[in-house]
Amino acid sequence: MSTNNKSASIGWLLRYLVPVKGRMLLLLSLLLVSTGLQLIHPQIVQRFIDTAAAKGAVSSLMALAGVYLVIAVFSQLGTVAISFLGNDVAWRATNRLRADLLQHTLRLDMRFHNLKTPGEMIERIDGDVTYMSNFFAMFIVQIVGSFILLAGILGFMFTYNGPIAAVMTLFTCLSIGAMLLIRNLGVSSSQTERQASAALYGLIEERIAGIEDVQTSGSVPYVLNRFHRAMRNVAVRGVKAWMRRVVPWNVTVVLFTVSVTVVLLMGVRLYLNGAVTLGTLFLFFQYTQMLNDPMEQLGNQMQEFQRAKSGMRRALELLSERSEIQDGRGDGGVLPAGPLEVEFEHVHFGYQPENMVLRDIHFSLRPGERLGIVGRTGSGKSSISRLLLRLYNINRGTIRVGGVDIRTLPLADLYRRVGMVTQDVQLFDGTLRDNLTLYSSHITDEEILETTRELGLKPWIDALPEGLDTHLSSGGASLSAGEAQLFALTRVFLTQPSLVILDEPSSRLDGATEAALQAAVDRLLERCTGIIIAHRLATLERVDRILVLEEGRIVEFGARETLANDPNSHYGQLLRTDRLEELA
Repeated sequence: MSTNNKSASIGWLLRYLVPVKGRMLLLLSLLLVSTGLQLIHPQIVQRFIDTAAAKGAVSSLMALAGVYLVIAVFSQLGTVAISFLGNDVAWRATNRLRADLLQHTLRLDMRFHNLKTPGEMIERIDGDVTYMSNFFAMFIVQIVGSFILLAGILGFMFTYNGPIAAVMTLFTCLSIGAMLLIRNLGVSSSQTERQASAALYGLIEERIAGIEDVQTSGSVPYVLNRFHRAMRNVAVRGVKAWMRRVVPWNVTVVLFTVSVTVVLLMGVRLYLNGAVTLGTLFLFFQYTQMLNDPMEQLGNQMQEFQRAKSGMRRALELLSERSEIQDGRGDGGVLPAGPLEVEFEHVHFGYQPENMVLRDIHFSLRPGERLGIVGRTGSGKSSISRLLLRLYNINRGTIRVGGVDIRTLPLADLYRRVGMVTQDVQLFDGTLRDNLTLYSSHITDEEILETTRELGLKPWIDALPEGLDTHLSSGGASLSAGEAQLFALTRVFLTQPSLVILDEPSSRLDGATEAALQAAVDRLLERCTGIIIAHRLATLERVDRILVLEEGRIVEFGARETLANDPNSHYGQLLRTDRLEELA
């Protein structure tokens, strides 16, 4: 990483600490007070020992003992306050980072999300940042506090004995220099460890999401085998990363041992020569021991620093990802009011450049028309709906909605006017009202109840103990398949779109529920353009036009009545086959 990149990284990280600068100043003040109390402790003990050795008054000894206890209590309270405030600062700062990572991830295109499992992204957004949080929580407390304590100890020692203080300073500088020199030794290994952990979480999430298939297909042993291999990978990479991270700590331990030995030998010699008192000898010993705590903390923080830096690299790596879908600037025009015209002009598209899913798709719909799209699985039906919502960019050609190239439209304007109902309905953990309105405060309860009445959902809502305030769990377990489909249609109704895309809207419904849904769809499509993707041809009886796809190409496009009455048309043949299957 270049110097400029390092500066950019530091600046990027520091901006998350700016909002908590007041708490950081308070934390620094507490550290100064706490460090002062720690430095006073040995001096009280020194005076106590010298007073006792000189057979001083008991009252003086009791007074010194009382002062020692008071300082000890306040020192402990300060430690608790510092720990609490340090963690508070860390979580406030890193929670903003988590929010930024999540927001950035949600804006990335579907090509990115197709390559990343939700479990892996959870680990990237939360797991990596947690290491940074752990580092921040103790960085000020232990790094800054350690340097303040070191400066205080060495400063006091220079007032007592210059040579001993010089020895302590030398070994302190050597320890800190060694830690700084090898501070990045375990960063790359820690980054690899985090990647292995993310892969493990991705595997767990993927298999839990497909638990029905795993159990019914007898794949539990296979899943466990993959799990054990992923765990072994985490363990191997974790041990390697740990061994590299502890090197700075081991270096400080060796140097500290040498330092203590030299200082004690010098102190004992001074005591035997009568140059210092027994209390002063204890003071030398105590301050030397106190050096161990900040040096050990610095060594531990070097380990946390390496883990935090690996997390920071991965966070920056994620934030550097750029979506292929660039938000339009609105310079192509404004969408007209009312139902929207749809036009595909020689569109080519593939999820992979070498494998085209749609080839030369060319058709148009007038405002208010209904289009039915049919074709075998894999023919490209759902791809058309995804392109209309700009979930992917096309390879060649142009798509216009309302006469405007959708690439020039702001995504918010496009999503405001285009609604879609898919086969898979996503529920969020929250009330029924929030799930129907997607947390919009502009939709009234009266509008919700009227819409659900039209769709046949109102009896179900009336039967709920708390009505619209009923809490739903995420995942869709609270609804039957038919209710979930009607639920998704209600969401679209409430947004009052100008173009509606229905992807297999009745695939999960029984005959009676499908009839109710069809009546509601008819009312919805009276005021907008509609595109219906279907396998069941009965759902296309009221469409104006039919588009038949085969291997990503249009093999037929025309008026439904004309194609249905033409015995040689693809659609006519599909209708006859469908009727024969129903009779059978």
